[in-house]
Amino acid sequence: MDSEIRIGKKVGILAKRIHRRIDKEASKYGLTGVQARILGYICYHSRNRDILQKDIEEELDIRRSSVTSVLQLMEKNGYIQRVSVSEDARLKKIISTEKGLEIQRNVYDFIVAFEKSLKEELNEDEIHILISLIDRLSEKIAD
Repeated sequence: MDSEIRIGKKVGILAKRIHRRIDKEASKYGLTGVQARILGYICYHSRNRDILQKDIEEELDIRRSSVTSVLQLMEKNGYIQRVSVSEDARLKKIISTEKGLEIQRNVYDFIVAFEKSLKEELNEDEIHILISLIDRLSEKIAD
């Protein structure tokens, strides 16, 4: 039996488990995990600037066609609106509706509590070591 430790596998499993927990919470509000991430991005960044579809594609690394269909569904379900940009009517900024903001607040509160529960498993030194190691490995494999 191969007893070699597989770092990528361990990190991947942890990441999937985290995403599953967040996705499960988002589903309580009728959102998929991707929709919840998009809504979170819109709510957080639209305070400082207009959010366009290409911003979501780039920031969340999602293909254009996928973002288009997700945004159409989110608009149909009343989570977002697309509004023409005054400088260029062809462009549409994406804003959250009140319904979207409310759901995003609930999911965000869950994420904060979930993060806290993860941190409670580690002491301060372990947290700093973990973050340092993750950053170092991420840098090594960055494009």
